[in-house]
Amino acid sequence: MRSGNSALLLLAVCITLQHYTTLRGSASATLTGPPVRNRISRERGNILKNITGTQEYENHIVTSRLDASEPVRMMYRGIREVYNRLLGPTGMRDEGVSLQARVPPSVPFPCDVRGYRSSTPPTSVHRLRPGDFDVVAALGDSLTSATGANSRQFWELLIDNRGLSWCIGGQGTWRTHLTLPNILKEFNPRLFGYSFADSYNVHLPSQFNVAEIIATTSDMPYNAASLVERMKADPRVNWHKHWKLLTLMIGGNDFCSDVCYQTNATEWINRDQEKYLLTTLYYLKKVMPRTLVNLVPSPLINLSFSIDKVQAPLTCQFVRPIECSCLYGPKYSGNRNLYRQLERRFVKIMERVSHRPEFHSDDFTVVYQPFYRDASIFHRRDGKPDLSIMAIDCVHLSQKGHAVSANGLWNNMLEPTRHKTTVLKQLFEEFRCPTPENPYIKTYYNS
Repeated sequence: MRSGNSALLLLAVCITLQHYTTLRGSASATLTGPPVRNRISRERGNILKNITGTQEYENHIVTSRLDASEPVRMMYRGIREVYNRLLGPTGMRDEGVSLQARVPPSVPFPCDVRGYRSSTPPTSVHRLRPGDFDVVAALGDSLTSATGANSRQFWELLIDNRGLSWCIGGQGTWRTHLTLPNILKEFNPRLFGYSFADSYNVHLPSQFNVAEIIATTSDMPYNAASLVERMKADPRVNWHKHWKLLTLMIGGNDFCSDVCYQTNATEWINRDQEKYLLTTLYYLKKVMPRTLVNLVPSPLINLSFSIDKVQAPLTCQFVRPIECSCLYGPKYSGNRNLYRQLERRFVKIMERVSHRPEFHSDDFTVVYQPFYRDASIFHRRDGKPDLSIMAIDCVHLSQKGHAVSANGLWNNMLEPTRHKTTVLKQLFEEFRCPTPENPYIKTYYNS
């Protein structure tokens, strides 16, 4: 019991440090008003007052000189490294109710993969077959880094099982770990960029997955620039020839662990979310040729509300107030319905942004993929709850949950605009395939 309490305390410390050390690269570039006394930013302000919330925050973003402190950042990274090495890898586990059922070798891949890589690279993003993607990448938060996906104990929740991530993991094959890259590898075995093992985003196995725990929409401009820098430094990438598939899913932490700590956030958060999302997409369109962006709403809030309808396990009751304090912390949970309304507005903002004409050309496009929009643990045909898609904390997804998500994203990519599935379904309940009549990944121009 004593070791369990110590592990829980370390988990809380690491998450708290993450709040203060997540790089908010866009914060210093946002709109600024007239000088205000005691207003703080990354470069100025009293650290103690900042932590205790007694000063006004510049540009609404809660930040502090702690962010600019190299010793603090190194201490945090050191804690994560030690934590990771002590616990060891968890992503290789192959037994448990929260893992997908393995598909035996006698069962063929659900789709015919022949003829779905073009003989010459297409010149239009609206004529891409599944095998035409050469590179995969991802931006997002802990749901994209697959944090705690194979966790069995709460002290394993800070291990990023990136190789299992629904949109960017490439560990194993579709038979053992259904992920978008493992599906695409059936069409193009030379695909690269996917994460292939447990890792943090600074480790080699993460590859082009720069998602980070606690990341919010305001982090995306910085993270996008980091991703581009990483990809350009990789000699495998032919920047102007290779077709790239980038999945961007963000927003859960904005309402789960951020909105309640910001000054008057309910008045401005949706506006700022749209601003940061636009900034990110404008940047990507400018610098990243031959790219299709999957824009995906976060399931975090929806899943949390659906779990409230059942008796959550004891571990969830302990950990959720730490990991999702705006919804479950006793000081702020009274506003949880308001935060949910704001989150629903952001989902609509994401869809509206994806339709903007400036994000659609022959070289670049953004497609809103809404399979998470109405996500719920009540996704089975019989209507019974399925907590096995959730990790032990009931906040993150389990490996099975990542597989279910990959199935949903893949189906969305082959479904035309305005006819896309908006709910999770059981694994392999429906698995869409390209056909000779409809061979292309769906965009707004070819739907």
